[in-house]
Amino acid sequence: MAWLQENWIIAVVGLVVAVLLVWFLFGRKKAEEIETPIAPPAEPKKPLEAAKPEIIAAEPARFKPREPTPAPVAAPAPPPPAPEPVAETPPAPAAEPQPAPAPSADNLQLLKGVGPKMAALLNGLGVTRFQQIADWTDADVAAIDPQLGAFQGRIARDAIVDQAGYLARGDKAGFEAKYGALGGELQGG
Repeated sequence: MAWLQENWIIAVVGLVVAVLLVWFLFGRKKAEEIETPIAPPAEPKKPLEAAKPEIIAAEPARFKPREPTPAPVAAPAPPPPAPEPVAETPPAPAAEPQPAPAPSADNLQLLKGVGPKMAALLNGLGVTRFQQIADWTDADVAAIDPQLGAFQGRIARDAIVDQAGYLARGDKAGFEAKYGALGGELQGG
């Protein structure tokens, strides 16, 4: 007993360790006693019923370009009646008029802000020359702009009419001073 009075701290620590050991071995539940959570049974599906996916509404196509409407074609005027010959000599055959050579189209992609898609839209509207664009009035821009679909507003924002004026005059230096490098070769200039 004298040993216990002198070493009472060691005895208390030993007692606590013994209690914890007994609790650990006998006090906790065994694996068989622990209940595993069970999910509620799923509702049985009908045989051969396809799973229905969630339907998600798609966004409308906002930037689909409008198809340009072709300009109405005027009916050709009937030819005037041929004048009757005054003399008995047969008239000389008239020379057939030669059509004027069509001007070649300008590379509209030289304009800053006009890429291949917008150039194709403008060509579809009959716009192929810088001079055509340079001659546009505010009313012309207001009429053409809604037909450009996703490129609507680009004519004013990129000052395309002013750019076309420089290129129509062949003023490459003036264009590059105001808008930067041309990015291609100007025809005839």
